[in-house]
Amino acid sequence: MPQPFTRISKFFTLAALISLASPALASSFVINVNFGGGLSSSQQSIFTSAANTWMSLLPSYRTGINMSPLTITASGAAIDGVGGTLGSAGPGSVVSRAGFWLAANGSMQFDTADLTNLESNGTLSTVILHEMAHVMGFGTLWNQNNVYVDGTGQYTGANALAAYRTEFNLPGAAYVPVELGGSSGTANGHWDEVDGGAGNTGRVSALGDMRYELMTGWLNSPSFISKTTVQSFVDIGFVAAVPEPSTFAGLASGTLLVFFLKRRR
Repeated sequence: MPQPFTRISKFFTLAALISLASPALASSFVINVNFGGGLSSSQQSIFTSAANTWMSLLPSYRTGINMSPLTITASGAAIDGVGGTLGSAGPGSVVSRAGFWLAANGSMQFDTADLTNLESNGTLSTVILHEMAHVMGFGTLWNQNNVYVDGTGQYTGANALAAYRTEFNLPGAAYVPVELGGSSGTANGHWDEVDGGAGNTGRVSALGDMRYELMTGWLNSPSFISKTTVQSFVDIGFVAAVPEPSTFAGLASGTLLVFFLKRRR
């Protein structure tokens, strides 16, 4: 049975702050990772690569949104030993900008016992990319941005839905299916799988079945970042990069996972 990702946290502080910038301006999207201890230098480099990946896929916020860099505190701590809870991740405080709710900061904490195993078997980069996306708002700020209602299993954000229809050859789809199974840290915050991640969903893109998509609730290999996932960030206030596939291929380096390309774990 595939292992679930870490718990996502939806507990954060909301602050309705007014941007002082001109409405015509938009900020570049910048992630600053602060290391809070418990991580080796090689593990820290994987966090940095993950941040670079998301910044390359989502280079800025939408017009009228002016934001300071997203500060993420990353740390390792002894939690419950190997094979238990991997950790937790989510936004810390959230601010209102141009009609969107966006993360101003967040945290990612991992069990040091699991970090060693994840790094040695090559899946740590996948887990960090996945959890960083939750800090950025995937699954954690859907309700606030009116693209999903808990318990429905139906994501209706226009950009992700349009991408899903094309990418998975489902032109009549009325929504992107959202996971309702698993623990409270899995349900309502990931794309839908079946059998706890153990079976194919039958929703297949050029890169594979949805069970292998990065932002489902269970860890399967080899994974990929779908256009649907990238466009879901557009639904909650980001701008997506649209270079040619060859450009993305040129970005691949080390643990860098690039948009539309499969990554070996």
